[in-house]
Amino acid sequence: MVHPTSGNPLNLPHGGACAWRLTADAGCAAQARSALGSVMQALRFPAASIDDGALAVSELATNALWHAISPYPANRSPAGQLVGPELWVWARTAPQPEFVAAVFDAAPEVTPQVHTEDVTSTHGRGLGIVEALTSAWGWRRTRSRLASPPISGKAVWFSLPLPSTWPRPPHRIPPAVAAQHLTTHLSHRGITATRCSDVTGISVVTTAALNIWVCREAFSWTGSDGVHHRHPLIDLQETAEHVLHVFDQSQSPTTT
Repeated sequence: MVHPTSGNPLNLPHGGACAWRLTADAGCAAQARSALGSVMQALRFPAASIDDGALAVSELATNALWHAISPYPANRSPAGQLVGPELWVWARTAPQPEFVAAVFDAAPEVTPQVHTEDVTSTHGRGLGIVEALTSAWGWRRTRSRLASPPISGKAVWFSLPLPSTWPRPPHRIPPAVAAQHLTTHLSHRGITATRCSDVTGISVVTTAALNIWVCREAFSWTGSDGVHHRHPLIDLQETAEHVLHVFDQSQSPTTT
């Protein structure tokens, strides 16, 4: 198994995540394929799903290198090091049970797009093949998981159905525990967050951009557009990514 820089694959069914630093060179695609394949094998995905995931993540890693890393040598950490891609994986239960893989880069201004010629191109088939092989894909502004201090950028993600053997969490998550985990996660990624709880068992996680209510079953909040969002407590990673996206969008209002 290719061991992650952060996390344990066996914790994904319980709200955990894994993350790897990918090299900022031509080897990053192979590294991403190997890492993703090892996790999916450990979690007993069917061989066909592993193959689809490996090809899709290879395209994301290659795109990050060609379009977001190599052309932008100014993308460096405060210590002056070139910021390479990061590979992240987690699971979510809503809107349906799915495995999510994402490749982070430090160039949010480079917008991923599917081009109709990508699938038949002899030099990289790009996001067209990701769209063809996966349940869904997309991208959002976010923060690095492994850089210190955290770096703003974007993550391009895709999802695959969870296998029938996927274990279910053995017990409910107390809201106060879920709120503490979310607060810690956001703070680790550079967002000041505070938590308070009341005697009813409801907790509130407060950031500069929004308040997240943590009730018995779910995280919930209302965005600046008036849309109400609700994520099961087990979907900690998915919730954190949405909150980070809202926060970074609020800091860059011209970004779409």
